[in-house]
Amino acid sequence: MAAPALAFSRTTPFDAKERDTIEALYAALAASGHPERLDLLEALRCNVERVDKLAEVLDLWPPVFQEAALGSRRRGVGTLVDRLARASDATVEMMLPTRALVGRALLMAELNAWRLMSVVSEQVLPASDGRPHPVARQVDEGVYACIHTRIAEDLLQSIGIDALMERRVREKAVLYLVHIWENRLTARVSGFFRLLEATWNARNRIRVNVGTLLGVSEMFRLLQAGCDPEFMAYFARPRLTRDEREAFQEFLIGVSTEQIHSLEQFMAQTGRNALSPEETAEVLHLQAAGEDENHPAVHSYRFFQERHLQAMARRLKHLPGPKKTAEEYVMIYYLEQELHAAARP
Repeated sequence: MAAPALAFSRTTPFDAKERDTIEALYAALAASGHPERLDLLEALRCNVERVDKLAEVLDLWPPVFQEAALGSRRRGVGTLVDRLARASDATVEMMLPTRALVGRALLMAELNAWRLMSVVSEQVLPASDGRPHPVARQVDEGVYACIHTRIAEDLLQSIGIDALMERRVREKAVLYLVHIWENRLTARVSGFFRLLEATWNARNRIRVNVGTLLGVSEMFRLLQAGCDPEFMAYFARPRLTRDEREAFQEFLIGVSTEQIHSLEQFMAQTGRNALSPEETAEVLHLQAAGEDENHPAVHSYRFFQERHLQAMARRLKHLPGPKKTAEEYVMIYYLEQELHAAARP
């Protein structure tokens, strides 16, 4: 029985390279001897079709950049900046345009489609000599692109609702945010996105030793793994605030500031300058990670989101510790540098 043809709609969110990857995976699955081949082909085709239909729904809503009037009220990017400044982490979704909310749903639908393709590629495109199949690697890139877009959106949104932030920085963040909502494909190649993506990819490639706390070896390994030098240069500044330093340490070592302080106290009391992974887990009461079928990119988002939520809680409750993630500090710096460059004659 021949597999039904795979088709993309006019408004598909998948770019040309991604469509080539999906078609290559679909063809490999169709030619395979997998016992569930027909069911998997149908699942893959239906997922692509559903994502495309959601993109068609998104296309029904007017662009956020477009000025709109409702009686005497006018809406545009400027009023959006004002609305977000009055929002909090708890109420921000009530302030977002419908197009942004549908766009976020579309992004998550894309992510789930790529995760399905990742499961399929594992079964029909095995690695060779320890190296992933080229199409499987491209599928992984699709998963990471969605995760990185979501993190960038979360960062820009956090800056946009920060009423203590300089207005022009908030405006710049909202403009980038709107750009993501309007065109996720071109947003992925913008300067700040490349900076953060290179850093996240590098962080995913290194193994950390929580027991030393210093993070010096992790800094060198980050650079060797391809971390953006601008990211590292920011945290190498001589006048780094305590919040910035602790946020960077969380990013490097992978545990919260509170957990780092617990380790510091234990090491001071016992006269130790390093702990084994087993000792670290015992001191922090960490449970051994069980088998997890989630894609590594999902772990990346969890790693960011845990730090983001902890920073938000400290900010709301006026607790000690970093009030922003390392990525948000760098994002603010990047936006400020862009504004300074634009102001030069």
